[in-house]
Amino acid sequence: MNQDSQTCSSTVHIIGAGWSGLTCAVTLAQADIPVQLIEAAPQAGGRARTVQYRKSFPDTLLDNGQHIMLGAYHHTLKLFKQLGIKEQDVLHRQSLNLVLYSPHSPVIQLTAPALPAPLHLIIAMLTFKNISLKDRLKLVLMLVRIRIKQFILTEDCSVAELLNHYSQSPLLIEALWEPLCLATMNTPIKEASARVFLTVLEKSFNHSRQDSDLLFFKSNLSSVFVNKALNYIRQHQGEILFNHRIKNIELQTDTLSSNTFIIHTSKQTIKSSTLVLATPAYITEKLQGQIFNLKPEQSKLKFTYQPICTIYLQYPEHIKFEQVMTGFFGILSQWAIDHRINKQPGLIAVVISSSGRHLQLPEEQLVDTIHNELKLVQSDLPLWQDYQVVIEKKATFNCTVNINTIRPDFKTSHKQLFLAGDYTRTDYPATLEGAVISGMQAAQHIIEQRKR
Repeated sequence: MNQDSQTCSSTVHIIGAGWSGLTCAVTLAQADIPVQLIEAAPQAGGRARTVQYRKSFPDTLLDNGQHIMLGAYHHTLKLFKQLGIKEQDVLHRQSLNLVLYSPHSPVIQLTAPALPAPLHLIIAMLTFKNISLKDRLKLVLMLVRIRIKQFILTEDCSVAELLNHYSQSPLLIEALWEPLCLATMNTPIKEASARVFLTVLEKSFNHSRQDSDLLFFKSNLSSVFVNKALNYIRQHQGEILFNHRIKNIELQTDTLSSNTFIIHTSKQTIKSSTLVLATPAYITEKLQGQIFNLKPEQSKLKFTYQPICTIYLQYPEHIKFEQVMTGFFGILSQWAIDHRINKQPGLIAVVISSSGRHLQLPEEQLVDTIHNELKLVQSDLPLWQDYQVVIEKKATFNCTVNINTIRPDFKTSHKQLFLAGDYTRTDYPATLEGAVISGMQAAQHIIEQRKR
């Protein structure tokens, strides 16, 4: 039976307990603003959470995807510090070092020395292992030219068109630029927005040398961040409602100057004067349609999506890769993460970004293919003991050319309705940093509103 919930008018209601919703709630709670998080799932974390899989790994907690942070993720690191999370306790930081394998090429390695930016990147490019001098010079020339232009494009184009403009060779594109584009944007280079890609490059390589560092999680995402954020919210008298699927939201006009959002969940009805939709774009589109009585064709959130496939392979505990993260090109595998860093020895997670033929393969054939590709790193790799395939079908929005023209602001046409999510106008593609920035933006605007 539905139960009416009369909440305090000062409470901010946040729908969605992913990273953007959690960030928004933590930021508001720190400012002593009461919050109530409403989540459809039985757990928080959204597309960056930890899951207990039953099919395989019965005693092992696995994340529903691999997330690597960059040193340039200043907002996320600031949020961790706010929660009392010490970087050295939860993250392994290493200087930029990319080692890439292919059956058609010698091992390629890009290593950045401990020099100020962007000199560290220029030296890395000039000493790019198994890349010709001609191609190395083209890399440096491209970096210098885009830096002179302050990483700004007058007109957006695809990453592929940008690379062709700067005369990048097929080997450079296949071995370096395509893996980087897929890792940061989860969008093929022929479709990916060059403007967004340059933003990522500018933030990661143009300021401090530490901004290009790679940061690997030492434990699962729920223990590192999600659970600590939930505890912080509760300690500040916030409330979290799990298993509350949103059925409908109405906008009720109380007076000429006051409106109330009536939130009908699967368990109760909630009244809200300030509402944040921290849901994926396709859900936000539906909810905004209900609130404003919009027809589907009137929606402006016309995003398409890309999947991410993660293949976990458990090997004997003595198996260890030389690098925490190993790259591949010219095959299905793109990146392999050695989970020894997570105190899970012998566990290798292989990431395949975007769509492709791997999604059409039977699961066991996919696993066998990936296993054989990992033999490029260790030729004597024994047969895997167990595996788990995780596919997030709508892992990220498709970060295509001119995507920024349709990305919404965190503010909406209603002064008490806000959006939070990595798809909003943060400059970043769909990343943890983008999600965190969006949650902070919405929260900080609400805080400023309350001060007036």
